Amino acid sequence: MRLITKFIFLSILIPIYSNSTELDVNQNSLKMNVGYMSEYWARGSFQAASVFYTDINYISGPIVLSGRLADLSDRSGGDLFLALNGNYNFTLSSIPVYVGVGAYRYKNGLDYHYNEISVGADFNLFSVDTVVLGDYNTNPSTDYWHFQITVPLGLVDYKYGSYSGVWQYTFHEISYKKNFNNIYIGFNLGVNNDNAMGDAKNSNQDTEYGILSIGYTF
Repeated sequence: MRLITKFIFLSILIPIYSNSTELDVNQNSLKMNVGYMSEYWARGSFQAASVFYTDINYISGPIVLSGRLADLSDRSGGDLFLALNGNYNFTLSSIPVYVGVGAYRYKNGLDYHYNEISVGADFNLFSVDTVVLGDYNTNPSTDYWHFQITVPLGLVDYKYGSYSGVWQYTFHEISYKKNFNNIYIGFNLGVNNDNAMGDAKNSNQDTEYGILSIGYTF
């Protein structure tokens, strides 16, 4: 019941906030959506099963701001996950490039908080995203790095990623997404090596995973 109540609250709040904000930003772009994922995997690492979430994306010229609020109450000790990101986009020798910062927060001690600085580029045939400096708020804090390459393959996208820090692992993922007006549906199939999963209670120790996601965009 608590999970359903949160999702209803977010579903009511987002369109109200969207309508009032669009009047202020004029020509700038604001998109919001609410959705559900059968499982939530971030960079090839399991977060929780049966996750409701809401996203906010705001674009003003070269600046992109985004946020995600997800309910991780399926995971023992977890509740809400908040992700905040800001990117600055520009071109370098005609190649689209971005520099970004990110902050990730977990409520109720599911995981440590972490912050990062990232850079990326789109080479048309493929794109690259790299966390060049990540700070994992353990005690003492530890650094981490992440590399990901995404290759569009027509109907699907292929991703390869690697993570170095507290865990050392790589992952492969194929994703498909289809939009029906304001409704979207997605499928992800992935595999990683054994080191991507933590040993916390209710963490998923599988190295192969599949995700069904559905959502509505305002």
